[in-house]
Amino acid sequence: MSRHTVWLAAIAVFALGASNSPAPTAGSYQVDAGHSDAQLMTDATTDYGKTKLNVTLGFARMNGRVQINNDDLSKSSFDFRFYPSTGMTPMINEDGQFLKHWLENMSSHTLVCFHSKGATRTADGKLQTTGTLILTRVDRSIEANPNEAYAGPVYGPPVVHRVSHEATFVFDLTPAGKDGSIQANGKTGMFREDYPQLVRAVVNTYWPPVVEDEKCEWPATVGEDYHGADCTGKLLTAPGLPEAPHAANAEDIGTPSDYNSIVGNRINIAVHMHLIPAGSTEAVAGGY
Repeated sequence: MSRHTVWLAAIAVFALGASNSPAPTAGSYQVDAGHSDAQLMTDATTDYGKTKLNVTLGFARMNGRVQINNDDLSKSSFDFRFYPSTGMTPMINEDGQFLKHWLENMSSHTLVCFHSKGATRTADGKLQTTGTLILTRVDRSIEANPNEAYAGPVYGPPVVHRVSHEATFVFDLTPAGKDGSIQANGKTGMFREDYPQLVRAVVNTYWPPVVEDEKCEWPATVGEDYHGADCTGKLLTAPGLPEAPHAANAEDIGTPSDYNSIVGNRINIAVHMHLIPAGSTEAVAGGY
């Protein structure tokens, strides 16, 4: 039995073991980028390899569209993407196209897209859908020659990589509000031997903190104590690995530096999508 088969079996157990969910409302939905995220997890070790644990690498922004047809689930579809960004839109598109200034101060960028047609309903009312998980990554070589005239790294020309692999998501869909919105929580995972490019890219990408439901208020007047806008929201950030022990005299000279280690044998993806009915008057940032 392959590891991919083992993963699909694990998804089935996840689907059957959860509580029953009401049938999702049929219709077309758009992912609300301001209230949706993808949590990216992998395997690691701590205490110099003695203890295994799962760690969150970071959170990603999301946008996309979902079509649910209860009468004929084969006509349902899931199209969404996630990406590292402090804004609402990704720096690159699925084909690797980008605006030149987007890559001026970074060496790489990552975008992951999922496209599926059709779905099946599990025994407890969840939706399972299989489709294509596409990784698009733009990499640039870095030349750094420190000398008296050194002014920072010099980036080489961008190189676009685009690969794909089959993936299966299982979604739990529940009503989220009187506005007809739906909360869709889904999971999938990939072993490194099945999709090495995805695992390597997710592990090596910097995932900046995500702020959901961000609201900022600017002061009416600007004075000497001006400190910018006052912002509130839900902050999503990786908690980090356990802290390594320090020497009693606060000096770490001679202390091994591999107390924690990212193994990266697999990637688990948990998506949390707030779905708004298509055509809703409510603003949805990050249109797909």
